[in-house]
Amino acid sequence: MKQLILILSVFFTIVSNAFSQTAHKGKSKLQAQFDSLGHVNRAYYLAGKLDSLPAINSKMLQLAQKIKADSSLANAYGIISNYFFSKGDYAICIEYTLKSVDYVQKGYQKRLAIMYGNLAMTYVQLENYPLALYYLRKGQQFIPIDIEGIGASSVYSGLAVVFCKMLRPDSALKYAQLDYQENLKKHREYKYNKAYVYRNFGLVYEQLNEPELANYYYKKGVRYCDSMKYMRMLSQTAEFYSLYLMKHAKYKEARDYALSGFNASEKMGNKGEIVATSNILYTLYDQHGNADSAYYYLKLNHIYQDSLQAEQKTNQLQAVIANQQIKETEQNAKAAQDEEQRRRNIQYAAIALGLVLLLMIFLLLSRSVMVNTRTIEMVGVIGLLIVFEFINLVLHPYLAALTNDSPLLMLLILVLIAAVIVPLHHQLEQWIKHKLVEKNKTIRLAAAKRTIEKLEGGR
Repeated sequence: MKQLILILSVFFTIVSNAFSQTAHKGKSKLQAQFDSLGHVNRAYYLAGKLDSLPAINSKMLQLAQKIKADSSLANAYGIISNYFFSKGDYAICIEYTLKSVDYVQKGYQKRLAIMYGNLAMTYVQLENYPLALYYLRKGQQFIPIDIEGIGASSVYSGLAVVFCKMLRPDSALKYAQLDYQENLKKHREYKYNKAYVYRNFGLVYEQLNEPELANYYYKKGVRYCDSMKYMRMLSQTAEFYSLYLMKHAKYKEARDYALSGFNASEKMGNKGEIVATSNILYTLYDQHGNADSAYYYLKLNHIYQDSLQAEQKTNQLQAVIANQQIKETEQNAKAAQDEEQRRRNIQYAAIALGLVLLLMIFLLLSRSVMVNTRTIEMVGVIGLLIVFEFINLVLHPYLAALTNDSPLLMLLILVLIAAVIVPLHHQLEQWIKHKLVEKNKTIRLAAAKRTIEKLEGGR
């Protein structure tokens, strides 16, 4: 009996080690691929190369579904939502952001602050400021567990923007200062976030009617974005500052900053920013009687407006295609996951069947262990159930295809299979019982002989 226990222990150890090592190595390799694609995706996103993102997004989602970690799935859906945000398809962006939030809530809660911050900024684009504020307040609750600091910056920056939009500059200033303090900790995204800090301070002090501070932060933001080659933020900050300068009749400076924003938006290919900055330049040149330059920027404005309208239709189509590709990826991953689970179930059933067979062989071959027929019947029933389950797991997809998933036909086929297996099981059980009875007789005779020999020897 000790030998059987030893054999089974070794067997279980080998199987468990094989499964765990294979899974660990596979996941580590997949996670490395996922992280690498994440860096590439981020670089393309910051550079404005949005057309390269759908293929990367789809691949990252496939990897995340193979890794089966809440953090990877949350990151994948978050990255997909960023793509649709950049494309201006805010409904689909919200859909994937909420999917990301679902996975974050399961086991990756340290990212809840940034996810609620992202969700809020989508509602800012939709000009739904109360709902944006609601999600920012939710994100604020998770700042204490945001160990990276990115979520805190996202929430504080979002609150500053929302309160500016709601014309509450005192509240906006409070959160702009908190964002600045958080950025001093130099979290992973602090360099890029610094551009938001300068822009937000400019917006806040503009509303507080503090021209000296507004000028200081707007100028600092433009210089910083230019030095770091953050074209999107450079264009946006320069646009805001030129509008501010126009209000204060500083037309020459307004023109210079509008040109800076226009050039940045041209380099980036952001047609929305080109339309905004070219409209400012047209207004400035027109007010000062420079008809040629005014006409040039007006013409550019109309060209890019037409192009933007056409692109919006194209973007909507591309967004629909990208969304469909992602849904197909999810469906394929689900099918692959189901197939992998089926293979594992077959392996487990085969292992259980192997253990029962080992036990039977041991009982048949052992010269010292006596087993009654009731034990054999019990082990036989367990073996029969395992065999039937094993056959069911192996044949199920083929039966489903053959019967077109008809429950009645599948039941009839399984009944026929059982009708074949049960008599075979009965015959095998009778044969094993006969062998064990003969073995038990042999063991008893041998024991009796040894007892008689001892008794005779004692005389």
